[in-house]
Amino acid sequence: MRNLFFPVGGGNEIGASCYFIQLNGAKFLLDAGIRLHTDSIYPRFHSLYLENLLDGLWELDGILLSHGHIDHIGALPFVVEEAQDVPMYATLPTREIVDLQLNQSLTSATFSREELVDFPRVKAFNALRVQRAIENITPIAWHSPITCETCQITFFPAGHILGASMVYIESDAGNILFTGDFTPFDQLTVPKYQLPDDLDVDLLITESTYGYQESLYVGDIDEEREHFAQKIDRCLDGGGTILIPAFAIGRSQELALILRDLIRDGHLKPFPIYIDGLAQIACDIYEDNDVKLFGYELEKAPKDFIDALDTFNGVIIASSGMLLDNSMSARYAEELLPDPRNAVFFSGYLDEESPGRKLERLHESKGQRFRINERDIPAHADVDTYRLSAHTGSEGILSLIERVTPKKVIFVHGCPQYKTAVNIHRETCRRFQNRIEVYQANNGTPIYF
Repeated sequence: MRNLFFPVGGGNEIGASCYFIQLNGAKFLLDAGIRLHTDSIYPRFHSLYLENLLDGLWELDGILLSHGHIDHIGALPFVVEEAQDVPMYATLPTREIVDLQLNQSLTSATFSREELVDFPRVKAFNALRVQRAIENITPIAWHSPITCETCQITFFPAGHILGASMVYIESDAGNILFTGDFTPFDQLTVPKYQLPDDLDVDLLITESTYGYQESLYVGDIDEEREHFAQKIDRCLDGGGTILIPAFAIGRSQELALILRDLIRDGHLKPFPIYIDGLAQIACDIYEDNDVKLFGYELEKAPKDFIDALDTFNGVIIASSGMLLDNSMSARYAEELLPDPRNAVFFSGYLDEESPGRKLERLHESKGQRFRINERDIPAHADVDTYRLSAHTGSEGILSLIERVTPKKVIFVHGCPQYKTAVNIHRETCRRFQNRIEVYQANNGTPIYF
């Protein structure tokens, strides 16, 4: 049985991260996420059957979860229907975040016309699948190997968000390091990734979020934060309200601490900071894991605060980060966009088809009206984007490759179709020449190793 890597989703795209690994006779899934802004939300699990790699997901020996973002774990309720007895592994904070994300999906999911006919039964069925998925996750600690079939598995800190892990799989047939999403610099909420110095890696599977779109990645974080502070100061001095749409998990908490430190260090005058939406509950998970957030200027938004915005002169951090319709951030944007004193500042990755990216483009083209929550509204507020991402740029990826010196590297979780000056695949080939075999993952195409 040959060792192989097979991207079920998330190979040459950002979204639906899900990778099948066959190593030394053992079979694993790395992550099981969903796509946003498309009708095809799930990874293409049927491709595993068409390639005769599995008869069904019940044949898996384990499901290994890197972290709790929805594009990495959103398909778990679907997976657990076929893989009810397959063990899943993640850190305890990741399990807590998965619980939050999947249970939230029950209240925000959309259903087909046929499903709506029997809505109560469909919702109860989905709730059962979510419960099973969460119960199947066995929490494991970083740096503590476990044995699964013919392999030994160790999780290492990846940075990125609370509980995020790199997954290291050792076997007699070779060793794999899967990065998940990782960060090569310390954040205020979590430190940078941590690996042993003597790690033996044959195959490196690494994210490449900004490996093909470097213009969207900021190199000098301190300089970007200073620019961010100047724009906030200008808007608040003018009597405006600032909305920062942010991912509920990770970005919201990091932004809150960035703003808090800018105030404490004297870069900004004190002002109130409110957190709203799913991010409020996510903050509780961070606080339970010893990341202190609330207090000083930072508080949860009061109930029905959205109805009292006229007199608010401060910052609201609300999910979703991409301004998805009917999310808390979209509801705030609907109220704030018509007033030119206000501002909407994005801070991370925006999918090309997301409402947030559409608002960016509208502002760049000096458009006057924006459609949100199924309404056309005036869009006179300032709109800007600050690159405070928790992903790595191409240099961070190349530095990791240099550090672990794998025999092979596979790039996933990126957009190689973007025709930009930066191309992580090309640059890796140039820098390492014949020392490393370099592959770009493509959904549905196996890579043998």
